[in-house]
Amino acid sequence: MKALTLKTMAFVFSLLPAAWLSTLAWPLGALVWRVSKRLRKVSLKNLSLCYPDMAEAECEALARQSLHHYANNGLETGLAWYSSRRRFDSRFLPVVGEDSYRQALAPGKGVVLLAPHHGAWEMLGLMLSDVLAATLYKPSEDDAVNRLLVERRGRFGANLVPAGRQGLKALVRGLADGRAVAILPDQEPRAGDGRFAPFFGVPALTGVLAPRLLGRTGARALFAVCLRAPGGRYQTHFLAPHPDIYSDDLDRAVAAVNEGVERCIALAPAQYLWAYKRFRARPEGETRFY
Repeated sequence: MKALTLKTMAFVFSLLPAAWLSTLAWPLGALVWRVSKRLRKVSLKNLSLCYPDMAEAECEALARQSLHHYANNGLETGLAWYSSRRRFDSRFLPVVGEDSYRQALAPGKGVVLLAPHHGAWEMLGLMLSDVLAATLYKPSEDDAVNRLLVERRGRFGANLVPAGRQGLKALVRGLADGRAVAILPDQEPRAGDGRFAPFFGVPALTGVLAPRLLGRTGARALFAVCLRAPGGRYQTHFLAPHPDIYSDDLDRAVAAVNEGVERCIALAPAQYLWAYKRFRARPEGETRFY
């Protein structure tokens, strides 16, 4: 039933003009702000941690805008899942930093694209379908939902693989073929799969997968985000990482991962998913934030 509901709602949204989606997201985001105490509190807490000098009123305004984009992610799922390839491609502005992507691919050892929860990540995955050898995803407990996500997100040829041993093998194979693979650099890993590193100056448990893949394969790293632009348009940005991401010192490498995510966020802070509990895990002895 959950998968059927998702499929039906996405299809209905796909019938709407793309430019309407952002407009509709404003009242929906305002409703989320009013009814979801959890999302509101987490957003405000994260912003207060990451921007400690920001005035309270400005912090609240940014949190409200972020929930507008949170709502927009749901509304534009229809465009991502059911629009024709021609219609989908027509919504994109020229890529920013495409030369960086070409240069990263040039050595032939593959590219690890680090795509945080920023902007229209559902659109980004579809947009990159032609170049990605594999994309990791976190499986749902609902098998029907999993099948739907893999089918719709892979409709342009993307290869989605569940995180875990199977996913790691797919990533390594893709890089060995000189292609690109994508991972989420700001998703909190399981205990034992990450290290604490500064994120806006606050220790955050950060995955070590990207640095270890880079060290193991010799691949290049690149950050990728898809930002919403006026008129229902989208623009993909590629950003080069800090050189420390290739360091043999894992602490320096994961710090460079977070530094890259920070620079992605700086492009459009309101489009980041501030409602995600990024600081859920705390170093031993520290008080929990949520």
